Amino acid sequence: MEFQFFDSSDCDFPKPKVPVLPPLTRHSLSLRLVKKPSAKGPPDGTFAALSKSTHARHYARGRYALFEAYRLAGVGKSGALLAPSYHCGTMLDPALRLGAAVAFYPLNADLSPDIQAITAQLKSQQAPIKALLATHYFGFPQEFAKLAAICAQHGITLIEDCSHALFAPLDAAERSTKVAIGETGQIGIASPYKFYPSEDGGFLWINDALALSLGSQRAAGLGAEIKGAMAALTRYRANRLGLSRCDVGDEIKALTLQNKALGRNIRRPGDSHSIFYQPAEEGQRSLALSRWIFRHTHVARLASSRRQNYRRWVDAVADLPVCQALLPTLPPDCVPYMFPLLIDCPTQHFHLLKRLGLPVWRWDTMAVSECAVAAKYRLNLLHLPCHQELSPAQMNWMVQAVRQVLSSS
Repeated sequence: MEFQFFDSSDCDFPKPKVPVLPPLTRHSLSLRLVKKPSAKGPPDGTFAALSKSTHARHYARGRYALFEAYRLAGVGKSGALLAPSYHCGTMLDPALRLGAAVAFYPLNADLSPDIQAITAQLKSQQAPIKALLATHYFGFPQEFAKLAAICAQHGITLIEDCSHALFAPLDAAERSTKVAIGETGQIGIASPYKFYPSEDGGFLWINDALALSLGSQRAAGLGAEIKGAMAALTRYRANRLGLSRCDVGDEIKALTLQNKALGRNIRRPGDSHSIFYQPAEEGQRSLALSRWIFRHTHVARLASSRRQNYRRWVDAVADLPVCQALLPTLPPDCVPYMFPLLIDCPTQHFHLLKRLGLPVWRWDTMAVSECAVAAKYRLNLLHLPCHQELSPAQMNWMVQAVRQVLSSS
């Protein structure tokens, strides 16, 4: 297996001026735990309620929940993983840690699985596939019923990746009319810290618990709890510093005059997990502080604010000719993780945005595959924050920065 890396070590990018993930603020929490679903969003305390089940567990990160999911599915030296071609490294790290081979299936332009190609791929696949990972990218619900049928036909465990989604189970009345995110796969995983203002958090649940036995767990420990509390306080203070009053246009002009390195794209083989995967954290529960935050976060506010910020992004880029919102229509029940923006000129515009201090992510470390969509999105698809703790001033600054950079020649 080969990987493509973007080496930015000589780019001298500054720290983001706005938090990429939600910090804890005085507006984040509700002291009253809401147990019933709200019409405005998922129920508060979802992960706390589910963790009481013998078939659900908290983990320090989603990647360690994935490790357990892959292990339960039989992924390892004698069983391969079939993963989406567009991916981050942490989706593969647990499989590589288990010594498994990894194959990749292609995606359509909207990041839905290419069902026809997957069907053909499974017919010709030589290594035994034990698990297929299917992802709800950016929190947008995908339809995985056909994929589940294909997996059942081939004896493959479907693992539903909800790390970009705010997973919440349906009540009895809702189940009769629709299927919730996280209830199609035999196993599901989530990364609640991407939505809640917590310092860590992964989650795993089993929808088909027959013959599946979860491994042992251990607590994070007092030292880790103190470290997590200090990190939350640091992020809270950093978020209150405010933005520079410098004109964005003047900053862009100054940056374009600088002769800065553009980084390097490197292609090399790799068959071991990345430095972001820490085997010592396998089986470790999330912090008690994080689980308390899950129980007391004001989720209706979380959902409403994210949807509002996402729509602000859609409107902000609608008239720009060098980019497009990848997913411009927000479904009624969708709580978005980030705003995916497809740009035409990554060499120019990505670097300008990063040097301005914009909190922009992209998956530029990726395994090489034959999927044209993944190859393009690796450098051209930006992930922009839309989380609930963004202030109006922060959103205004980011929108202004994106519009001016993408309008620059």
